[in-house]
Amino acid sequence: MFKKLLLLLITLCCLASMPGVGIPEEFRLPPGKTSLAPEVLAKLGVQFPGQPSLPADLAALAAGYPGFCLGVEVRDDRKVYLILKNGQKLLYDDGLVKSFEDKLQRPDLKDMLAQLYRPGRGPEPFRPDYDPGRFRVDALFSAVYGASASEVGGHLVSVPFGGARVRFNAQNGAARALESAGRELAALLAQRPQLRQYVFPLGGTFAWRPIAGTNRPSPHSWGIAIDLNPRHGAYWRDRKKTGPEVEAMRTSYPQEIVEIFEKHGFIWGGKWSHFDLMHFEYRPEMLKKWELSRKAGSGG
Repeated sequence: MFKKLLLLLITLCCLASMPGVGIPEEFRLPPGKTSLAPEVLAKLGVQFPGQPSLPADLAALAAGYPGFCLGVEVRDDRKVYLILKNGQKLLYDDGLVKSFEDKLQRPDLKDMLAQLYRPGRGPEPFRPDYDPGRFRVDALFSAVYGASASEVGGHLVSVPFGGARVRFNAQNGAARALESAGRELAALLAQRPQLRQYVFPLGGTFAWRPIAGTNRPSPHSWGIAIDLNPRHGAYWRDRKKTGPEVEAMRTSYPQEIVEIFEKHGFIWGGKWSHFDLMHFEYRPEMLKKWELSRKAGSGG
């Protein structure tokens, strides 16, 4: 019996050392915990030396969607999956070589977080096809915010925003974040009323629709995006611009407005090469990834 167990152990160790083969493992978050333990992230880093972004990406996702991300599964083919509250398991890296358009159409979790979103006023040079936050894994957002218009509608609440009320998704703290941003924005506009023209009239929040020119769902479909005044919100499909022109538009937009939204977990479409200056989208995992990259010394 002992010899059989020893043989089995040796076989498993040999399999684990072979390329593309490993021992399946699950790392579940303990009850009441919303972040992956440092020792788990360190172990994943050792197991996957060729995936240096893996630990930070998984940590950012768990922190950005607390209570919705329940753990990580490593399968025997060495594929890594994020375990969601609804029972879904999302593949971290499909291993495919993709073009920019492929990543828009069929991103995995690694693609979604690969382009770093840099908050704040630092110069953001124009880089073609650099749109941090535009690669969206639809299954994640549907699991958190709703997979149909009626399901999303059940999560929408009325949020006070600059003297008006807008509908926003209450899941994952999105509505609360918008209300907090709205309060700070109201204080800013009281001090600098000339900035009001950049905010009002609003372009809208919830709308169950695809992104213009595509069949992909807009983040407005999940009720996690708000468009400010479209008159000051240039959009790349409407206005073809050179790199220097995009940089000039970014600089001319009031950065105080951008900073308020970023403080509360929103990313700004003005930082995309395919720019959308009116667009602010609740994406806490993108801001968390930046924070982790800074701590690791890899942020620019």
